Amino acid sequence: MQSKNPLDIKTLVKEMINEIQDGKLADENGKLPSEQKLMTYYSVSRYALRQALAQLGDMGVIYQAQGVGSFIRPERHEKVLNLQNNIGITEEMARPGRTIKTIDASHRIVSVAEADFLPKNNELAQEVQLIEINRLRTLDDEPYLSEKSYFLQSVIQEIPEESMYDSVFNYFEENKNIKIGFIDKVISSEPLSEPGASFFKLAIGAPTLVVRDDTFLSSGKLLAFSKICYDYRKAELFMFKKTY
Repeated sequence: MQSKNPLDIKTLVKEMINEIQDGKLADENGKLPSEQKLMTYYSVSRYALRQALAQLGDMGVIYQAQGVGSFIRPERHEKVLNLQNNIGITEEMARPGRTIKTIDASHRIVSVAEADFLPKNNELAQEVQLIEINRLRTLDDEPYLSEKSYFLQSVIQEIPEESMYDSVFNYFEENKNIKIGFIDKVISSEPLSEPGASFFKLAIGAPTLVVRDDTFLSSGKLLAFSKICYDYRKAELFMFKKTY
């Protein structure tokens, strides 16, 4: 294994996920190299590596067998979305042969009073300004999800159009030095409305799987809240539970 340039923890996690998915990191039994070999390969400290391994464990990518080492978890079905990932839908679904694209996106400035929905524990004043984003996204060129998100304009003054067609959160973290602290998710089902019905080619009122996200900064301040509607015929969501 040839050494790489030093990586920060977030980049290290992404790099390890990519190499695990490409089949480059583990042996034929799914076992990762020793900590010392991984530290040398990625040019990182033991602390950084262990933080990355812990995140990969929390995301369900690997598991650690005490006294034996770290192993890749058995591969899930290719269209299953891990709700516990912290890398975003674009990166999560970007496995070999999988492509997620935004085919339509729009944005406008609205007030809290004009928003179609609000975060679960809403403490926002009615006049607070929000950036509303609407996106339609495909998976391998097939309709996959309809998304509506609201971002606090006091935190994010603007969102470039090109970022709406890529990963919005990557733009924040790379260009605005914004650090995501945690995301609260609520899963539900509800009748489908427009534009999802036309996009999914389903009747208005058909069921849709809904994931509501409230995203907070590392300071605990609300950054954004969103509602993602999935085509129920295609969406599969994955979570796992550790036992201690």
